[in-house]
Formats: sequence, C-alpha cells, structure tokens
Amino acid sequence: MEMRNSVVCAVILAAATGLFVLPGAARAALNTTLYIQGPHNFSGHRAPCAIKAAKDTGLISDFLFKDFGGLGLFLDRVNSIASGPAPDYPYWNLWRNSVVSEVGISQITLSNGDAFQLTYGPDKTAIIQGGSVTQSAGGPVVTDVYPRKFDVESAVSFLVASQQQNGSFGHPLFTDWAAVALGAYKGKSATASAAKEELREWLVANSVPEGSVFTDYERRAMALMSLGIDPYSGTSQNIIETIVAGFDGQQFGNPGLVNDDIFAVLVLQKAGYEANVTPLLETLPFILSWQRESGSFGSVDLTAAAVQTLSLFPGSEQRNKALLKARDYLAGQQESTGGFGNVYSTAWVLQAIASLNEDGDGWAMEVDKRTPEHFLALRQALDGGLLQAESKENRIWATSYAIPAALQKGWGKVLVAFPRPVLVQAPIIASTHLEQAAAQELQVQLDAIAEEARLLTLQVVSLELQKVRTQVALLEPRVLVYLRDISRMETFAESADARNLVSKNEETKFLSTLQESLVTVEPIVGSEFSAGIGGATKQLPWQNVLPYVVAGGVLAFLLFGNPKGILSFLQGRLSKVG
Repeated sequence: MEMRNSVVCAVILAAATGLFVLPGAARAALNTTLYIQGPHNFSGHRAPCAIKAAKDTGLISDFLFKDFGGLGLFLDRVNSIASGPAPDYPYWNLWRNSVVSEVGISQITLSNGDAFQLTYGPDKTAIIQGGSVTQSAGGPVVTDVYPRKFDVESAVSFLVASQQQNGSFGHPLFTDWAAVALGAYKGKSATASAAKEELREWLVANSVPEGSVFTDYERRAMALMSLGIDPYSGTSQNIIETIVAGFDGQQFGNPGLVNDDIFAVLVLQKAGYEANVTPLLETLPFILSWQRESGSFGSVDLTAAAVQTLSLFPGSEQRNKALLKARDYLAGQQESTGGFGNVYSTAWVLQAIASLNEDGDGWAMEVDKRTPEHFLALRQALDGGLLQAESKENRIWATSYAIPAALQKGWGKVLVAFPRPVLVQAPIIASTHLEQAAAQELQVQLDAIAEEARLLTLQVVSLELQKVRTQVALLEPRVLVYLRDISRMETFAESADARNLVSKNEETKFLSTLQESLVTVEPIVGSEFSAGIGGATKQLPWQNVLPYVVAGGVLAFLLFGNPKGILSFLQGRLSKVG
C-alpha cells in the first residue's frame, strides 16, 4: 500500500458517556472514549488503512472487521470494545466530514481535507468531535489511540502478575512503589489482597540495607505506611528514627538537594510529627527557599511532589502563596496531549491536583478536552501495564505511579497515619511498672514474714505462759501456808489484845519496815502505787493499814519469792503476840 503526503486525516474513536439514553448496564458499557491522530499518511486509500496502521504501530491493540450481509466490511471491535447485543445494539458508526456513512468502512475513500470519525453507540447524535484537523503536505495521519479512562483494575492485575514468588517486585525501588500503588487500591480483588499480604511479609522481613542513600529510607517508610505497617515498630528497623537522625537542624539529608526534605517531611507528618515543632518547623522554610519565581521547585516532578507535601501543612499565607505559584507553574507545563512529558511526571501531577482538592478532569485541554488521565490511558496496554515497549522493571515502576494517580489520591491520602511514640516517657512508664511489680512481690514477702513472726510470737508467749503456770504451781503450796498465817494475823490484829500490846514505838518501827518493803516492790508496781501506800501509812494509824501491809507482803512474795523485811517483820510481830 503506497504512502504519499497529500492529506491530513484524524480518526477519532469516541464514546459519548452520559449522552446515551440507555439502561444503567448499557450506559456503563459505553464508558470509553478512543482517539486516533498522527503521523501516518494514507492519501488516496480507503479508511481501513488508517485502522491497520494504528495497529501496526502499536497505537491500538486490536480491531476486527465483519462482513454485514453483503453491505461490506464494518468495524466490529477496537481495543476489545465490540458491538453489543440487543436491545441497544451499541456499535461503531463511521463518519466522514460529520456525515454518517451508509456503506462499509472498506468503501470509504479518504480525500484531501477529509475528517474521518468513528463513534461507539446507537445514537447518531452522540458524536464527540475532535479538534480541528491540521493540514499539511502529507496524507491522512494516525497518531494516538487511547481510552479516556485509565483502567485501574487491569493495572492492579498487571502488578499482581508481576510479583515475584518471594513477595517482592525485584529491586527495592520497584517493590516500594508497588507497595504504594497497592496501598492506594481499595478494591475487592482477592488476588490483590493476597499480593498485598505477601508484600507485607517481604517488607517486614527485609530492612533497608546499611549504607543505603537517605531517600531509600524515606521511600521504604512510604511503602510500609501505605500497607498499614507501623514504621516505628512494625519491622526490626525503626525507620522513622533513621530519618530523624538525618536532620541537621535546618534540613534533612543532603543540603544540596530538596527532594530528600520533601519526602522526609511527608513521612514525618504522617508519623505524628507536628508542623509547628522541630524538625518540621525548620524544614518548611528550607523547602520554600527552593521555589523559584516561576513557582517551580526545579522540575515538574519535584514541584508536584512539593505540592503534595505542602498541602499537608496547616494553611498560612506563606504556604498558600507557595501552593498557588506551584499550581500555576504546573498548569503552564501541560502539553496538548493532556500530559506532562512522560507518564512518571504526569502521574505525580495528577496526585498534586488531587492534593489541591481539584478534579483531574478539570485540567482538560481546550482542544479535544484531553486530560492527564487520557495521557496515561493512552500508554496502558491490554495487560494493564504501561509502556508496553519498555523493560518489565520500567513497566512496574510506571504502572505503580499511575494507579494512585488515576484514583486521584495524593501520597497524603495513601499513607496510613501513625501516632508518634512518647520516646522519653516510655522508659519511665516501663520502670514504674517494674517498680510496682517489685513492690507487690516485696509486700507478699513481708506479709509472709509477718505471719511467721506472729506464729513465732504466739509460740514464745505460749512457752512463757507455760513457765508462769509451772512457777505458780510450785508456789501454790507455799502461798496457801502464808495465806493461812495472814488470816491468823488479820484475826489477831482485829482483836483488842493486839491493839493494846502495840506501843507507839513499835508503830514507828513497823512503818519504817513497811517503807523498806515498798522500795523493794516499787520497780514492779510503780512509784505512784508505792507513794500512795507510803502516804496512806503516814495518815492512818498503823493498825488500820495492817491489811495493806499483809497484801504488800503477799505481793512481794509472789514477785520475788522472798518476803525479805516484810515477812521478817510480820514473823517478829507474830512471835510476840502468839
């Protein structure tokens, strides 16, 4: 088939979502729009040549023509979007210069200046016009073919199929970004859930190697937090502690770079660090110092990353001004394709747009209404992955970037927040618990000792009582004898003869002897009792205190086992009156 430069032709495969008056299921099936434009000339040839060229150059994945009852070939399928069943019969309509064709696609011949369009659906009025067809010296041109919506489910399926048996995705770089992508995905795919669990196990078991660059730790923290793994204690490595250790008082990592600061602040904000205290307080001015007058932080990628981090800070005049300038810069960098140069930068910008609480569809170009998502969707292959012609590693990387972008989730929405541990108080709390436990154990020991002492005391008291009982038993016969004698003394003392025989001189001697006995008794009965008895003897006639004398003698005998002066005195008295 000869190619000549004579006609420029745009082939637009489109679906007018929302314009078809169809049941819900049929409406959902039409949620796809395809475009074809570009640099392959087919001047003087029929329309199928444009479709074939798009397939040969990889711009579309497949197509199918069918013979419709002798009316010629009709386009039945493009990129797996096929004509539908009754009752709606959605199908591909062929248009040339805004007029629907009544013949098959093989009968349409493209001429100079023609505009060739394809629409999918039963309603002829549901046409999404492309931009104006550019004219050149060439023939009909085919460039890009892509759906307007990025297929997240198939992208996730691509990642799952790319996962290695050990749960990783090869190099830690691709593994970490795959973790961020799968963390952003909240679908109900059972295979995706299993892949997440295997990836979690790998991340927990494999720490960042010693000597890695600073950003490797930051990226790993993002991966852990995206899958809900505690960056403080979820692995054997406290990765937040490592990041904080890279703070020099003003910034993180290399003072000649700003990307390490952007990601450090992003991670720490989600790890419980407050924006108005060290180290984030000092790092924010450092990051803002990198912003140029144009609003750029050095590139589209870094500017998009900075927007995602700055949007997490509380609103302030300085922060709001920086975000506005960054947004204006990004808007100025958008290309006519809807993208920002490549899939990596475009994905990050889509996340920045979401972080600004804007809809990616609001960034549609004036021509063709192309958006950043269209740019990504164009580069998605049938297997769900991006960049089909590139290496497997690059495809994993690009697809991992695209998934959260298509879901319109900035990193601040993807990363799970974790509270910051109270690093200073934790040892004190642990120590307090230990002290309380030790105190409880000591109390148990003391209680046991007290019980032993109580039992021992009872034993000692019991022994002493037994000794007393023994002594009393030994003294009992002697006491009985003395009590009998005392009784005789009391009887005699009460008689008139006893009173007549006692002279004043004898009374004085008796009282003196009684005082000596009281001195002997005093250490036992107390000085007050002794003084009381002594005072009583001075105020009463001696014969009136005779019962006290007898009682004192008995008490002295019981306490000392020897009545000493008292008994001698009494015996003397008894011998004289007996």
